[in-house]
Amino acid sequence: MTDIQRPREPMFNFTEKAPAYLAGIFIAIQAVMSIVPYALRAGIDHFGVLRPLGSPGTDVISQATSLIGHGFLHGSWGHVLMNSGMTIVFGIALIRGAKLLAASKGRASTARRDFFIIFFAGVIIGGIFQWGWWAVVNAQLTLTGAVGASGGASALFAAGGWAIGGREKMLQFGFGWAVINFVMVLLEKYIGIGIAWPAHIGGYIAGMIFAPLFVKANATRLTML
Repeated sequence: MTDIQRPREPMFNFTEKAPAYLAGIFIAIQAVMSIVPYALRAGIDHFGVLRPLGSPGTDVISQATSLIGHGFLHGSWGHVLMNSGMTIVFGIALIRGAKLLAASKGRASTARRDFFIIFFAGVIIGGIFQWGWWAVVNAQLTLTGAVGASGGASALFAAGGWAIGGREKMLQFGFGWAVINFVMVLLEKYIGIGIAWPAHIGGYIAGMIFAPLFVKANATRLTML
């Protein structure tokens, strides 16, 4: 038998531009939000920040828009850069795997579309998981909210794991991601950063569900050079 090598591509090869464009949008929005007047920012936050269902000051429209809108707002530059990095690295792996799956089935590539489907599935399902957790802890009685593309990035993480090493790698990444979130939750009061871990887990589960539909397993390997 012939040993067929998977494509070995540099991790930071930006030939797949959709993830970089999406990350650029995150960064541009963060830059704008850092300079807009407070009143305008408050208006954007009203429709973009995900808040517990039934929270004071929310309505059906703001709850609906925030389910997607929260994925484009971030709490800090560190937050946006982390999510942008994950989006680029694992989005590239996803797109390569999606192209190979399309080629194996003799159909035109829809890799960019598949990339956005998985990202938005992660944002939405991650947001729903966050709502569910807030309902369990009665968070509607507190002034809390969540922002960030972490749910979408988590879905790309899962799909990237599938593209890199199939089910085994996806489960390994998932276990590692769960451990990281657990540690971050334990350290919240020391690092001063609240972690929307249900959104992260929900997003990862979304990626696990959608990756086999759109991405070829064991399709690529990433290196740093």
